[in-house]
Amino acid sequence: MKGNVTLQGFAELETQLEKMTKATGKAALRRAGISAMEPMARIARRLAPEDTGDLIESVEVSAKAKGAAADIGKAEFAQVMKSGGTRLEAASALRSARRAAKKGGAAPHVELFMGPEKAQTKADGIKVWVQEFGSVNVEPTPYMRPAWDQDHKAMLQRLQKELWFEISSALQRSQARAARAAGWE
Repeated sequence: MKGNVTLQGFAELETQLEKMTKATGKAALRRAGISAMEPMARIARRLAPEDTGDLIESVEVSAKAKGAAADIGKAEFAQVMKSGGTRLEAASALRSARRAAKKGGAAPHVELFMGPEKAQTKADGIKVWVQEFGSVNVEPTPYMRPAWDQDHKAMLQRLQKELWFEISSALQRSQARAARAAGWE
């Protein structure tokens, strides 16, 4: 089926990430992801319609780091508020849920984004969607999907290489720091 992507090796990746601090793991994931996705962004920029120059410059690659507790606690906060609790009680429930999640030691993850940056106005946001998908009055001029179609296999190969490079480098640096701290070097 067109569009299916199979990924392997994530259990091994998570095992390696658990050997480092969350901040180090997030930094490694962020660097690898941005590096692997930038060539796809260049393709999208090249395919973007030229009559909208702002669109071409707005295609970017970014990563939003999220820790294990990013969304944890929101449900607890809402539950306390719905049951008639005060904001102070709800905030306390949120903090307690986040503390419990941190003790769980979940591996870090990073959310990657490749596409037009957030539009400044609603009209600009609509324009971006219409360029890609069209409308009743405007033919589509896709640039994101064709970039994905052209580059997704190569991007996943780059990502694999970048991830293992960044993670092994981070682990080597961590081991060297530990050795220096122990007075071995």
